[in-house]
Amino acid sequence: MLTVNQKYIILDDAAAKNGGTSLTLNSILEDRTQDCFFISTTNLTSSFIESNKDKLWILGNIMVVMTDEKIFNAFVELLEKSKFIKIEFDYNFCPYRSETAHEMFGKSKCECPHDTNKGNKHLSKIYDLICKKALHTFFMSERQRALYSTHLPILKFECSSILSSCFSKKSLELLNKYSFNQKNNKYAILEGYGGFHSYAKGFSQAKDYCHANNLEYDVLPNQEFEKHIETLSSYKGLIFLPTIDDTCPRCIIEARLLNIDIICNSNCQHIYEFWWKDKSKTLEYLKSRPAHFWSIIDSL
Repeated sequence: MLTVNQKYIILDDAAAKNGGTSLTLNSILEDRTQDCFFISTTNLTSSFIESNKDKLWILGNIMVVMTDEKIFNAFVELLEKSKFIKIEFDYNFCPYRSETAHEMFGKSKCECPHDTNKGNKHLSKIYDLICKKALHTFFMSERQRALYSTHLPILKFECSSILSSCFSKKSLELLNKYSFNQKNNKYAILEGYGGFHSYAKGFSQAKDYCHANNLEYDVLPNQEFEKHIETLSSYKGLIFLPTIDDTCPRCIIEARLLNIDIICNSNCQHIYEFWWKDKSKTLEYLKSRPAHFWSIIDSL
C-alpha cells in the first residue's frame, strides 16, 4: 500500500495531453504541483484509498469507473470514506457525456442519472454520493451548473462555484506573444481527433458554414500546443460550431486572446457570462481562476 506525502490527490481519467481537461487541470495545479499526487482512475484500488483516506481528493473525469467493477467498487469506497471535491468538466452523470449526445445516440431524452429504465445504476449511485458528500463542486460555466441542477436536484448550490477553463501563466504569455501576428483573410476550422470527437466539435458544420457564406478556410490539423497557437494566430478568425453542449471550450477563448474573429453557436455554454460578453474583462477573469480554485480549497 502506498501512502503519499502530498496533501492532495488528483484522480482523473487522464485524458489526452493537449485536451481541455488536462490543460485546465495542469493550469490549476501549476503553483501547487509539489502538494499534489496524480493517479489515473484505471489505477485506483481499495488499498490505495485506505492508505490515503485522510487526504483531500480532487476528482476530475471519472467515466473509467463505469468500465470495471473493481474500479467502481473502489470509487464508491473512496466517496464513502474520504473528503473530496469534484470538478465537472462536462456531463459525467450521463454515459454519453451530454444531453444532446444522449438524444443523438441514445435516441431518447436524457434523464440521467436516475432514469430507472435506461439509466446507468452505477452513475446513479455515484452521483447520489457526490451530491451528498462533496465538499465543493466546480463547474465550467453557469449554463452547465443549471443543467446539472435539473438532473441532480439534491446538488448543493451553496457548495458550488464556477471555475471555467483555466490557462497557465505560460499559456497566457504565449497567447499574448502571438496575438500580434499578422492575419490572413482565411478562417480556421479545427480538425478534431476524428470520429465522434470531430462530429461533436462541429467539424462538418463549420465547413458547411464556410461554403454557404463563401468564406475561405483551412482545416487545422492537431498539433503540439505552441505550434497550434502560432498557426491559429495568423488567421482572420475561427469557426467553431459544436453539435453538443460544450461547457467552456478553450479554443474560442484562445481565439479571443489571439485577437482573431470568432464565429460560434450557443452550444458554447460560457458565451452568456459577463467575462465573455465584455471583452475587456476576459483576460483578468481567466488569470483569477486558479487562485479562485485554491481559495475555495484552502477554506474547506
